Formats: sequence, C-alpha cells, structure tokens
Amino acid sequence: MEAVQHGVRYAPWFPAAVCGSSATALLAVCDAGGLRGSMLLTAPITLACLGIFLAVQRWEDQHKLRSSADAWIARGYDIARSRYGWRVQELTCRRERKLLAAALRRIEDGRVEALAACLDDTARPVSAAGVIAVRRLVDDCATSPLQQRPCDPAPRFAEILELLEVCR
Repeated sequence: MEAVQHGVRYAPWFPAAVCGSSATALLAVCDAGGLRGSMLLTAPITLACLGIFLAVQRWEDQHKLRSSADAWIARGYDIARSRYGWRVQELTCRRERKLLAAALRRIEDGRVEALAACLDDTARPVSAAGVIAVRRLVDDCATSPLQQRPCDPAPRFAEILELLEVCR
C-alpha cells in the first residue's frame, strides 16, 4: 500500500499474472522431472492461489486508499499538489470525465444534461470534489437524488454543478 501512496500504482492483477506464469513454468519443470498426480499439481496450484490472494489483497488496499483519498478531497482538500494529488489527477482526467458524462446521459432524466456537458467539456477544468459528487450521484443508489422519489433532485444537481466549478 505504501507504493500506492506515493503515486506509483500497480495493477491489482499483477501478482496473479506473475504467480500464474511462475505456476505454469513450475508445472512444466515438475512434469519434465517426471512427477505425476498430486505431486505434479500441488506446488503450481498453491502458487496460483497465492497470486489470486495477493491480487485480491492489493485490490482491497487500493480501494481503501482511494476511499480515504475521496473522503479527504470531498472535505475540500482538492489540491493537485496535496498528499492525494494522484487521486485528484485520476478523478479529473479526460477519461474519467468522459465516462461519467456518458453514465449521466444514460439516466432517464433530462436535468442531468448540464452536469454531463460540464464533464464533457474537457478544455474546462473541474474540481475533483465535484467529480466525486457526480460519481456518488451515479453510483450510490441508496442516497442518490435520482433514486429518491418523489424527491426533486434539481437543487442537488445545481449544488454539484457549482462544486464542479474551479476557481480561476
């Protein structure tokens, strides 16, 4: 997890790929050495399972770190040079903005168009805290104003749109 905190983020599946490749090589060596049955399979299967375990552990660590970074950013620490600057960059990158804009446009509510347009305009900077708010709007079915009926989500949309604005 320490490597992730300093901005060097590895894919969570990397340990599974390394252990899987090693397990395949080990299986070939054991087979060439004449092992058969459970003796042939025990070590490679154990190594492959270790890779899966490490991948899941790494994914959980990254999820926890992103969650704590999101909480920090949502509290107003939306600075690219901060401790969580890597997360600010992830949230405000072109790819993330385009994905969220597309998700908003799939929602059957015309009032989200202003949010989608703001995210889609990648020439204009947006705040990471605003992106987090949009993510919560799209992803969190329990608290999203889109899911609360007969609630009027327009005030929340205006609040999020304002949050997306970056002071120049």
